[in-house]
Amino acid sequence: MILDQLTPRQIHTIDATDIDDKILQDARKGCYKADLLKNVSPDRLAKYFTKDGDTFCLSQDIKNKVKFKKHDLIKDSYQTNYDLIICRNVTIYFTKEIQNQLYENFRKSLAPDGILFIGATESVLDHKELGFNKVSPWFYQKN
Repeated sequence: MILDQLTPRQIHTIDATDIDDKILQDARKGCYKADLLKNVSPDRLAKYFTKDGDTFCLSQDIKNKVKFKKHDLIKDSYQTNYDLIICRNVTIYFTKEIQNQLYENFRKSLAPDGILFIGATESVLDHKELGFNKVSPWFYQKN
């Protein structure tokens, strides 16, 4: 939605990944209870969602821009040339060694000057050694 509003004439694709098939199945539906969308403006709700009872479902146009894929962050290979990788509240469940391995994989997957966005409870402690500049508390840019 944000990409559509900021750069309406550009074509965007989003790869959404998870290791859990059930999570991916629910995400593909793109439907959310109203209380989960309380911070979404009424204008965005009207433009990008259809209401079905107490549920709001994303427009097919937005859903068509997202490719859902099963992906194991530790075992699977990574695609490249991403402008942005969002990985929030995932790495906290891994050892520091695996975290650094994941951050290295993310760096390799990013396009030049690409951005890694992590969760508020996470930090890339060795960001300089891993090839990142810290832009703000949760944003890291590839060197």
